[in-house]
Amino acid sequence: MKIQVIYQDNKMGKIDKTLLDEMISVNKIKMFMRSEGWAMVGVSSMRGSGGMYTGIDRRGLYGMTDDSIYQIIT
Repeated sequence: MKIQVIYQDNKMGKIDKTLLDEMISVNKIKMFMRSEGWAMVGVSSMRGSGGMYTGIDRRGLYGMTDDSIYQIIT
């Protein structure tokens, strides 16, 4: 899938979505189109740019530990 971008020289283009992170990291992309509008590199929040999450893990393996009190006797 292609994503609309604005390069550092202000030219518009479309690139494959899989190349976006790499092109941002080498400073080739100035802005890119998201579903809610244009995202400006260095200004808008980017995925993966946060720190370590220290809150409660809501996606943990609930009930998957071996601390049950039930036993199956055969």
